[in-house]
Amino acid sequence: MAGSIIVKYAQKTYKQQREERQDAHGVFKEFNHSVDIIPDSISIMTFSTWKEAKKFATGLQESGHYIIEMKDDYKH
Repeated sequence: MAGSIIVKYAQKTYKQQREERQDAHGVFKEFNHSVDIIPDSISIMTFSTWKEAKKFATGLQESGHYIIEMKDDYKH
């Protein structure tokens, strides 16, 4: 089913990105913290396979985006 995998993402704020860069220098990362995003930057892309969606999401994370949600729209 074409376009069944949905990736919802947003751009992190400059402040959030700066804090994460500082944390990457030997400080333990806490994985259950809040993330500051730019609300107007929320976007959605659809993909045919999980492999494509994961590749896209990985590239986004490396460029300063936050993955809000990844889901298969056809699974209940």
